[in-house]
Amino acid sequence: MSGRFATLFRQHEGALVSAWVDGVYADRRTDLPALLSYRQLVDSVPEVLEELARALDDASEGREIEVSVRSLRMHSQVRFQQGCLIDEVARELMILRRVLTDFLWREGVGVTEGDLRELRDALARVDLFIDELIAQAIIVYAASMRPPVRTRTPQWPPPRRRRTDRPDREGSW
Repeated sequence: MSGRFATLFRQHEGALVSAWVDGVYADRRTDLPALLSYRQLVDSVPEVLEELARALDDASEGREIEVSVRSLRMHSQVRFQQGCLIDEVARELMILRRVLTDFLWREGVGVTEGDLRELRDALARVDLFIDELIAQAIIVYAASMRPPVRTRTPQWPPPRRRRTDRPDREGSW
């Protein structure tokens, strides 16, 4: 596909980010605008758009999209460290999906040269991409919220044995 979506996203990046921010600010189910500065809110969006454009241009399939989205796991890790709730991260990604879907219905017809099958496939890839971003957020939050587990050994990992702690090699343990 020779970079058609990458070019389209680069040309309209400002409008896409603006529409997404407007959607986040309008959504009363999150406190993201109160928690984050504008810069913190939009910091990762260009990287997400670039990776998505690559997936669309390469006509990536499920496994390829899954692998490419793993590189964006940092977005969820940063949101966790910023004190955002998991449902807020999911909602911001759902808003991004809606913005991208509306945008591609408007502008994607030109990129796909009127081929509605190609546009449908691109929209399906967007859905898969956003679904995978949400799954990565769940993984990050689950791993980060894992409660500490009690063990019989209070120190983990256990200290290494020193050479003097071992019995003679001739004897047995």
